[in-house]
Amino acid sequence: MQTFTSQLINSPIGFKLTLSIVIFSSLITILTTGFQLVSDYKGDVDRIERQFNNIEKVNLDVLAASIWVIDDRLINTQIHGLIQLPDITYISINDDSGQEWIAGEPSPENTIEKSFELSYSSGNDLIPVGTLLIQADLKAVYDKLLDRIIIILFSNAIKTFIVAGFILFLIWYMVTRHLHRLSLYCQKIDLDSPFVPLSFDQNENKDDEFHQVSHAINTMQQQLRASFADIKRSKQELLDALTDRERLLALETSYKEELSSQVKEQTQELEQSLLVLKRAQEVLVEQEKMAALGGLVSGVAHEINTPIGICLTAASSQLNHIDELIKVIHSENATLEEINTILEEYQLSCELIVNNITRASSLIQKFKTVAAQQSQEEKRSFNLQQELIDSHESIKALFKGIDVDLQFEIDPMLSVKTNYNLLKQITTNVLSNAYAHAFKQVSHPIINIKAELEGTQLNIWIQDNGSGITEENITRIFEPFFTTSRNKGGTGLGLSAAFNATTLLKGSIKLLPECKLGGACFHIDFPIELSEDEELDSDIFFENLN
Repeated sequence: MQTFTSQLINSPIGFKLTLSIVIFSSLITILTTGFQLVSDYKGDVDRIERQFNNIEKVNLDVLAASIWVIDDRLINTQIHGLIQLPDITYISINDDSGQEWIAGEPSPENTIEKSFELSYSSGNDLIPVGTLLIQADLKAVYDKLLDRIIIILFSNAIKTFIVAGFILFLIWYMVTRHLHRLSLYCQKIDLDSPFVPLSFDQNENKDDEFHQVSHAINTMQQQLRASFADIKRSKQELLDALTDRERLLALETSYKEELSSQVKEQTQELEQSLLVLKRAQEVLVEQEKMAALGGLVSGVAHEINTPIGICLTAASSQLNHIDELIKVIHSENATLEEINTILEEYQLSCELIVNNITRASSLIQKFKTVAAQQSQEEKRSFNLQQELIDSHESIKALFKGIDVDLQFEIDPMLSVKTNYNLLKQITTNVLSNAYAHAFKQVSHPIINIKAELEGTQLNIWIQDNGSGITEENITRIFEPFFTTSRNKGGTGLGLSAAFNATTLLKGSIKLLPECKLGGACFHIDFPIELSEDEELDSDIFFENLN
């Protein structure tokens, strides 16, 4: 009995099930009790309303007649009769002269009251004579409802606990005790001991769930015992194999030692070869640097040497002209025509010197532009489309013979904050390159400029429908002094300056392999700051006006 009681009390399943039944039954009891109490309360209120209706139908005319004749005895008799009705606790009559008749005590709360107008019927006329106020007390109704709540809840609580206890017993008898036996049986399973089948204390002929469980566990245990026997046999075979393995390991160790010595020798050879390759690589890098520096120096020297050489030749010619002029002036046979001829030649030499010095100065300015460190310039906010329009107008003025159809795919209200001069240097050089090289054999030149924002990264595509760039020149277009039109005054510094400016903006510029318009397509991207307002910077605005 003690074992049964302890198992019954300590059963987690039984406790949870009992608690669930008690909670659910309590909720149902509370709900049904609530509905029943509401129904009873409405019945009591309806009963009081019916009393009010009966008073209205039966007593109002009699009271009105008594007030009309001012029969105090009859009025007091009637109101004392009405006060005897169930739940009626207070009655008050006021006539039109201010006289009042009262029965009972008024209550300030938990009451239902109703007022009736008293009218005396004289022929076909109704004459108001006073007002009847009736008050019914709900305290008795509430007391009755409280008693009913206590009785219902107490009876349902007893019923719920009896049912829960009975269900708890059924759970123990039909489930818990079998689970406890199953737990003990599983704890005592020993594969080295003889097989004892699991059985429950119930009719074995019943094919219920526990019979199925016991059959499944017995079958599983037999399979485990068979597998365990196989494992023991395999273990013995494994021990035999381990002996052979140790012999093979000894042989393998000797092979590994020999292989390790060979690997060490080859590793040393590879390290020496790697060292030689690294030194060769360093030599090649230095050679590439020197070659690039030599190309840069050669280009600068070539570009500067031409105008300087011309200036030197012109200056030498001027010295000869001066000597001739001095001889002519000191000659007795000098003529004005000879002097003018010498002066004209001297003037041509001066113009030649000025033009070439101007060209040399322009080249030096371009060199400074290519190498300029403009990244420290303060960033400014401006409208991107307006800046591109300004760059195109400045280039268009230099190539007046080419009428280009300029197309934009840009938000007209897009304002960005970045280094204005560097961006202008990029766009101006790319557009100048298109004007100078792309439209030699194009009847309707087109330049398309597209810009998109990806977060804080600005992407600009500038493409044209020109002749494009040949394969052999693609890898060299950003090299300083590389040009295909040196005989026409090209210096090869435009795209190189654009590349340097893009690098200073911490971005990149590249020539895309495919172009929708069929010519060259440059993709420029660099980080920017979005402008906080949409107005242009005042400095840039006045630059645009100029």
